Amino acid sequence: MKNMLINPDCCWGGLDEARRYVDVHRARKHAHSHSNYEQYEQVADFVNANGYAKIEGFINKQRLDTVVDSFEKIKQRGELQYNDFYTEQVSHPLLTCDGVFDLAFDDELVKIATNFFDCTPVINNVQLRKSKATMLPESQIPGNGQTTLFHCDKDSPRFLKFFFYLTNVEADNGPFTYVHQSHIQKFDGWKTKYRWTEQEIERIYGPDRIVRITGNKGDLVMGNTNGFHKGTKIKNGERMLLTIYYGIHPTQWLTKWGGKMKQSDFDSLPEWKKPLADYLNKENQ
Repeated sequence: MKNMLINPDCCWGGLDEARRYVDVHRARKHAHSHSNYEQYEQVADFVNANGYAKIEGFINKQRLDTVVDSFEKIKQRGELQYNDFYTEQVSHPLLTCDGVFDLAFDDELVKIATNFFDCTPVINNVQLRKSKATMLPESQIPGNGQTTLFHCDKDSPRFLKFFFYLTNVEADNGPFTYVHQSHIQKFDGWKTKYRWTEQEIERIYGPDRIVRITGNKGDLVMGNTNGFHKGTKIKNGERMLLTIYYGIHPTQWLTKWGGKMKQSDFDSLPEWKKPLADYLNKENQ
């Protein structure tokens, strides 16, 4: 990755935030050596230019089954972080769910993120969530259901979320939805509120800019969610999603939801991967 696309007008903090990102990036390149991986140059460049991408059949489904089984055991024990009519979520999956650590630090995932950031990145957060069908309009779904409205994450002007589809995802059960190139093309007044309806976004960008990324279990979807995005509301069935947040600096979500890992897992990492956990809280278990 030779060019980083950052439009200061598309950052919550404007030019100051963009400058801070560039300074952190420079410092991280100086502190940690890294390689560029030719096999992922195209996908990293595509995300850089457009804001999103998908790789089909990225991960072995058996590795995902381990995560799903662990989630269900936690649910049966009544230990979910929360469980309402639309969303079930696990607290700190790196601590509590089998298989999540191996996926978050997967060699190929790290290579994609390294190419995208052009430096050794960090993992900021991990979420494991199941969402269920509802007839309520998006504006009336409480809590994490509000992610069914378009929004731009405030974590950074440039970061990357990896979404592992743990179930097949069609148009009616919650595909990740992104506004093409909205990470570098915002509109006047976009900061006046955080949540936007699909009708509002469609009027501003046009329907052709709204991309719904369906996929199968094992596919990997990724997006710079500084751009407008949402999880389309589920109308039928369920969707289970494992989300890995990659960046280059700490974020506001660091410890609240999924920023903790086991000290023993950290100790087991090869030296070249340990900088990925610079901002995760390590806990003895």
